[in-house]
Amino acid sequence: MPTSTFFRLPEEKRRRLLDATWEEITRVSLADASINQIIHGAAISRGSFYQYFADKDDLMAYLIHQMQNYFSHRLKDVLTQVGGDLFQMPLLAFDQFINRDGITDSVLARLIRVVQLNPGVDFHRTMCSGRPDQLQPEMLARIDTRNWRRSEEAFVNDVFFLCVSPLAFAIMESLREPEHRARQRDILARRLEIIRCGALKPDA
Repeated sequence: MPTSTFFRLPEEKRRRLLDATWEEITRVSLADASINQIIHGAAISRGSFYQYFADKDDLMAYLIHQMQNYFSHRLKDVLTQVGGDLFQMPLLAFDQFINRDGITDSVLARLIRVVQLNPGVDFHRTMCSGRPDQLQPEMLARIDTRNWRRSEEAFVNDVFFLCVSPLAFAIMESLREPEHRARQRDILARRLEIIRCGALKPDA
């Protein structure tokens, strides 16, 4: 993680370094990302860079942490907007993240570009702080489980990830074929309804 020197930098200089890093990792793979390119884009010296971060991996870990926090806050906000209804959350998130013209969220656009440049990297595990199958307590607290047949933490975790997976699929398919965005939203809504109600008859 960054040194205390990094956090004491003026906001403009910190932002310049992070923007230069994003520019580099959305241009080439993480393995090929160059500190030289980053410090050139940020207009800082190599010595200054090493006053802020131990190495390239340290800088990447910080960016991933930032993305984790960003998407966690976005989903918490969406859950609040839908009154804790987990089955409505992916639909509203879909509408907020992407429209007919493509992605409207700049952080998501950057993340998807990084995913495209790094096939084989487990970004699900990377983007989940702590255990990849465990929600943060703040997220759990926002989910309304009053009408659920079970409400223990492990069950809520499973349902959350079942709901988020079709959201990720719908976003990626909408980027691949923007003209089919409405169709992907309908598919997302149908899949969420199956998760909400189950596929079997009540007496099955």
